Amino acid sequence: MGVSLSRRDFIVGLAATGVLAGCQPTKADEPTSFEELEDRYQAIIGVYAVDLESSATVEHRPDERFAICSTFKAYAAARILQIAKAGQANLDAMVPITTADIVVNSPVLGPAVGARMPLRDICAAALTQSDNAAGNIMLRTIGGPSALTDFARSIGDSQTRLDRWEPDLNEAAPGDLRDTTTPRALCGGYRAILVGDALPGAAQFQLQRWMGETATSTRRFRAGLPEGWTSADKTGSGDYGSTNDAGMLIGPKRERVMLTVLIRTRTVRRDAGPFNEAVAECVRSVLARLGHS
Repeated sequence: MGVSLSRRDFIVGLAATGVLAGCQPTKADEPTSFEELEDRYQAIIGVYAVDLESSATVEHRPDERFAICSTFKAYAAARILQIAKAGQANLDAMVPITTADIVVNSPVLGPAVGARMPLRDICAAALTQSDNAAGNIMLRTIGGPSALTDFARSIGDSQTRLDRWEPDLNEAAPGDLRDTTTPRALCGGYRAILVGDALPGAAQFQLQRWMGETATSTRRFRAGLPEGWTSADKTGSGDYGSTNDAGMLIGPKRERVMLTVLIRTRTVRRDAGPFNEAVAECVRSVLARLGHS
């Protein structure tokens, strides 16, 4: 018995079998795989992302441990905002800056030795310039590294731990569990402080504003964003190629994607990295997978 095909049926059939030119995705159209990026950069890459509208996720090594480096500073600032709301800290308090406070990478507080700075400006220095002396003063204000670990637990992050102060926490020795986190845990914690209920509205807005002015993101998250997108994020860097960025990507139509990218070298070189372009590539790949490229 013969079968008569209409023109429409014929075209649909061709499309189903991939005969029509252009209906099959080419390799160039596919997002770069994280395995490919790891091979290209000789790095180990951890990624966790969640689209806040669709709840779709992207992950690669989501539960593997990486050095937290300066990404802890967003947690420290959030905790200060939290206790300030409770009347246990004053953002306008003038904090003396001493020679003993200054450590490597203190571009804001270094020139301010002998002066006093408002606590809010110290928080801003830590988040926008990743000033390490400012990071230590924030830690001192909340009760030290163990208090930051406690804060992480209080917002649902069961993995992040902080054990040391700047700059020792950036040593990132392979296999050392101190001062580490995981992509999934840090992404969830950042979600709690940036858009969740960990902070009241005004405090959350202040944190978003500080993180939206992160100057150190220009070669990482922001280097991989499409036109019209921006971010509220915090970078981190350390030995063994530790190259981190975490926060929220914000699209021109108010699309919101929480993303954490944590990277370290595959090699034994303590002076490896940083892997800035690899972070930007991860941003492009994640957004493409979520349909935002």
